[in-house]
Amino acid sequence: MSEQHTFPDDVESGADHISGETTPLLSVSPSEVALEINKHDANQPYAAVAKTEIKWIASSSSLIILTLVLQSSFFFVNVLSVSHLGAKELAAMSLAVTCMGILAMAPSFGLLSAMDTFCSTAFTASRDKTLVGFHFQRGIIAVLTHVIIVAPIMWNAEKILLAIGQDPEISHLSGIYLRIQIPGIFPWTMFEACKRYLQAQEIMHAGITIVAVIAPIHWINSFVFVRSSTYGFGFIGAPIVTVVSNVLMFLGMLIYIRFSKVNETWGGWDIGAFRNMSAYYKLAIPAVVTICAEWVGFELLTIGISYFGAYQLAGHAITMNSVGMLFHISNGLGYGASPRIGNLIGGAKPRQARIAADMSMLASVIVGTAGTVFLSVYGEWWTTVYTDDPNIARETARLMPVACLFLIGDGLNAVFSAVLRGLGRQKVSANIFLLGFYCCAIPLGAYLGYGLHMEAVGLWWGMCIGVILSAVLQLVYIFKWIDWSDEVRLCLLRLKGSSNNRDESDSTEDNADGTSISH
Repeated sequence: MSEQHTFPDDVESGADHISGETTPLLSVSPSEVALEINKHDANQPYAAVAKTEIKWIASSSSLIILTLVLQSSFFFVNVLSVSHLGAKELAAMSLAVTCMGILAMAPSFGLLSAMDTFCSTAFTASRDKTLVGFHFQRGIIAVLTHVIIVAPIMWNAEKILLAIGQDPEISHLSGIYLRIQIPGIFPWTMFEACKRYLQAQEIMHAGITIVAVIAPIHWINSFVFVRSSTYGFGFIGAPIVTVVSNVLMFLGMLIYIRFSKVNETWGGWDIGAFRNMSAYYKLAIPAVVTICAEWVGFELLTIGISYFGAYQLAGHAITMNSVGMLFHISNGLGYGASPRIGNLIGGAKPRQARIAADMSMLASVIVGTAGTVFLSVYGEWWTTVYTDDPNIARETARLMPVACLFLIGDGLNAVFSAVLRGLGRQKVSANIFLLGFYCCAIPLGAYLGYGLHMEAVGLWWGMCIGVILSAVLQLVYIFKWIDWSDEVRLCLLRLKGSSNNRDESDSTEDNADGTSISH
């Protein structure tokens, strides 16, 4: 198969730098991996390689951070708009977003995260770049199957909320919010899938370019369709605006891919993507568990606080939104680290991959510390941005000091799980998160909040301790049990095994090119 693919400047330079097109990893046998590592891996001093990775974080991972921050601003602006309608409306929106996170967003992120492993390693390890598109198709199949399943549940959310004892008015408003959001799930998931597809090819600027255009439109729409006395729809304007923004982002991504040369990694629809989906789900399901364990833990926190009244729930919404804005910076570091490590492992550069992980962790600590200082010093002023209700402000002030404590731990969790995701070790994070959240955070929070009557503050303390425990366990595993050189061999076996059911013509062509797809 010809190697003469043409990619955008940022892709071409990234591929050449990382792997070297002359000896793709999939062209060698597992026994020859050590020789490939000796050829390709960085042999410069640690400080020199670290400097290179810091530059990469500054130039590439920072673009992902900006994308996530702008995307999170959609919800931030919606909170600002809805908070002026009243405590009931703010509580209802918070509860609806909680339900959407549990049902749709968290599982979708998990299902798509397997692309971080497969697509990034395939891009540098394989001579046939359409293998990236092949795994992209598997991500689409997995996530769209999930969307079809959850849509009816979201449609009947009001009945479910009433059944678990939620306030009837809040349940009604939340149910309306979720029904309106259903048409926006498909474009949102597809935008996220396309974003992972591009990031695996070291294209980080596409997401920020599109979101930077859509974000101002969303901000204006949120004010006009929620708060405007002339054109506003009131509460239902918030989900309508979100759906419109999701559609626009997806359309923007399609236009970008259609008119860029990156679609040369697509290769067309392949029926083989439907076969052996178990290889994809083997990484995707543990990733779903990992993300849902944390996401559901936080959403259960919201549901638990909802029983303490609208003021505590509204204060929690403001605190969570504030912490979430800062967390997206560390989360962006993670989303950058995952494909970066996958690219380096696929390019037979385990030492450089390890140093890249170290620098991402260091950056996360710096970001978390800065965020904690900001909320500690300016927390009272920041609350006034959301509300002038003294009752809500009082509850927010009670929660903010506790929330500050877990910012660093939560940010490290995002980077640690991303490192493991890039290595294809989603199962490790899944087990640790289940232990940290469901054996520690939730029972401890329930005891403090309900047993000791600490209410919302107690629930937050439980979550804080669970997050720190999860971060410590992941840190110990990465530094004590990861054999970075052996990860290259495991990557090779995983890629060969996952693509062994591509259609017959692809298999024949690959074998003619010297790439065995058997173990």
